[in-house]
Amino acid sequence: MTKKDQILSSHDNLLEAMLNKDETMLRSLIHPEATVFGSAIHEFEKGLENVISYYTEALALLPDDKNFKLLSRNYTDLNDGALIEQEFEIFFTLEEKEITLLTLRQSALWTKKPADKENASWVLLHDHTSMPDHLGAYETISSNELLEGNLNLEIESEKLKKRLQQLLLELKTLKEQLVKKEKLASIGQLTAGIAHEIKNPLNFVNNFSEIILELIEEARDEIKKVNSDYTVEQSEVPDILNDIEANLRKIYEHGKRADSIVKSMLLHSRGKSGKPIPTDLNALIDEYFKLAYHGMRAADSSFNIDIKTDFDESVPILQLIPQDISRAFLNIINNAMYAANGLSKEHKDHKPLVHITTSCNRNHVKISIKDNGPGIPDEIRDKIFQPFFTTKPSGDGTGLGLSMTYEIIKMHKGSLEIDSQPNQFTEFIIKLPITKADY
Repeated sequence: MTKKDQILSSHDNLLEAMLNKDETMLRSLIHPEATVFGSAIHEFEKGLENVISYYTEALALLPDDKNFKLLSRNYTDLNDGALIEQEFEIFFTLEEKEITLLTLRQSALWTKKPADKENASWVLLHDHTSMPDHLGAYETISSNELLEGNLNLEIESEKLKKRLQQLLLELKTLKEQLVKKEKLASIGQLTAGIAHEIKNPLNFVNNFSEIILELIEEARDEIKKVNSDYTVEQSEVPDILNDIEANLRKIYEHGKRADSIVKSMLLHSRGKSGKPIPTDLNALIDEYFKLAYHGMRAADSSFNIDIKTDFDESVPILQLIPQDISRAFLNIINNAMYAANGLSKEHKDHKPLVHITTSCNRNHVKISIKDNGPGIPDEIRDKIFQPFFTTKPSGDGTGLGLSMTYEIIKMHKGSLEIDSQPNQFTEFIIKLPITKADY
């Protein structure tokens, strides 16, 4: 190995030892009478112990994973020694990116080792390290100032870290509150729809119950007329009993209908997701678009819209989480009715329409919810599913409805797409997979 190679190798080892605070290596590479100048003229140390202390203290607060990178280097041979002039960066790595901490210039004088030195042919006799002149003409920073600056930076970084953690916690709490508000808002919209839908089966129950009471009175009158010449079979009692049976079946049917509505809303109002159960998709969509429609009607007496449905009867029973997937359908249907009705307020000759269809093949069920509203401009289409994004006026929406819908459909391993033409239509296309368990 040549003299130049030996000195350059020793200098690299010196930098490594400085960064790693390797005192053993530093002692082997530094002359006992070495001197060091820092960035300011008053920074001067002499002697092995003082030089080592200077090196280790100046880098005390830098990260443990720091490293150095040469920017330029010049070597000058001086017979019994050599001069190395170089510029280098001290950096660390964060998320695979290099972050520069310091850029330094260094002039180092190397000489032959004294007789008592081991493990090195050349040792450092003098070192002058300074900051680059981009700080300004004649402006310098001492190692003490650098140390103080690093300490202040560490304190400020800790404060910022704590503040960031607090802001993240506040943001998480706010998001949870908004999600809860979105769920409560959808329930509130359905309240009137529930009342309307339950009112119909309850009317049937009440009316048929009254009829049954009247029929029972008629049956009693007929029984009183029965004698030896006039048997029960010859009376109107069998017909009356048949009517009572038919009416009771109607009561049972509409009672089950009311029970179904209540169960659906209880599922909808629960915050936690349940487990997938066999679900009649067509019936579920039919249930919720009616509830949504009557909810809109209750909130706005002028609300009027045509809803057309085309349900494919071949759609199989799917394994779904009803309380979640119903919320997804409800969000899209509400948005579709809101958009179509909103355009009719601006254009009196516009007839609002929402068209809901289902179809299927061997792999998936397709649900289309299409409205003839104002459409979605291309410049905001990519933002539709972003949390907190909404085109509704302030107070009319949280901006979480479609974001939640997207997550729910994704949770069901489905897909959600949008097709829209400004001033013509918007169509939401949902595809849900069909598994072997669905057949």
